[in-house]
Amino acid sequence: MDNFLVSIIVPCYNASYYVKEVLESIQNQTYKNIECIVINDGSTDNTLDIITAFSDPRFTIYSQENKGLSDTRNAGLEKATGDFIFFCDSDDCLPQNAIESLLSVYTGKEDIIAGKTALVTWNDKKILSYLPHPENKQIFENNHSEVLIKNMTEGLSPIAPNKLYKTDFLRKNNIKFLSGIYHEDELWFFEVMFAAKNVTFIPEVTYHYTKDNTQSITQKNGDKNLLGYLSVLKTIYEKYYLKFPERGIIAYYIVYLKKIIIGNYKHHGNYSSEAVQQMERTFKEVDPKFNDHIELDSTAKKYFRFLNNISLKDAQAIKKEYFNYPVNSLRKHYKILMFSLLNSN
Repeated sequence: MDNFLVSIIVPCYNASYYVKEVLESIQNQTYKNIECIVINDGSTDNTLDIITAFSDPRFTIYSQENKGLSDTRNAGLEKATGDFIFFCDSDDCLPQNAIESLLSVYTGKEDIIAGKTALVTWNDKKILSYLPHPENKQIFENNHSEVLIKNMTEGLSPIAPNKLYKTDFLRKNNIKFLSGIYHEDELWFFEVMFAAKNVTFIPEVTYHYTKDNTQSITQKNGDKNLLGYLSVLKTIYEKYYLKFPERGIIAYYIVYLKKIIIGNYKHHGNYSSEAVQQMERTFKEVDPKFNDHIELDSTAKKYFRFLNNISLKDAQAIKKEYFNYPVNSLRKHYKILMFSLLNSN
């Protein structure tokens, strides 16, 4: 196992309060065959001073003018020489055995190995909760749909960090982060899981996500939040659905993203009228057709089709008619069945 070099990519932006401890958590990994690529993304505090003072021959420091998280991660991907890629944000930390735990299940065929993420407070590292993740080890012989369906129905954590990616897999499929948008992780998650042939989830905690951080590299609020999701939606529609219309998972996953957008709009959105109008236009442009070649129960299929019909209406009707149906729950099964009966005539 020690023969594999793991490239850990750490983008940094104004992370002076956190970054030294983050790098120490990487330095102290029980798995030693690593290279750590640390990229200062135009910080205006003393982040660069802290990371350049860090002494470890396995760590390489780069600095660039501010380009944003996606471009910084892509720069790290280009510089990586390892067999595996692992992303770590500059305000999060790794448990000491994180990389060792992930690599321990590698059999030679996994494209992605994902660990469990704990939400912690920074100062005392108290675990507050966990991001959605399978309780036990699960292996998916992926057919473009298994992991995506699991995310739609049970919820996973669609984040780029805390996953070990085979470098050859990423380069063979030319997977990179989309530049200049919020919610780049959601698009990345779709693309890697759509392309992967074998994905393994392990139950061990291998990442500490800082719950109380207020200086993160992105602050996903307001119009940027909405417009970021709309960019993800259009990219999946244009790059995947129009190219692979026979793969039913894409249409349903597009509507799953619409579900997230509408839920945010109804319950949390503080958007400008221009952003709402952009949402209306995008929803009408992104109108996929459905087929049944997907392992999704009939109730969930009806809900997603119903939701897509709602998304084609104006914003006020969307907000009025939308209801949240946790696809893995039967709480609103009756309501969906009644809706289907009323609209079957």
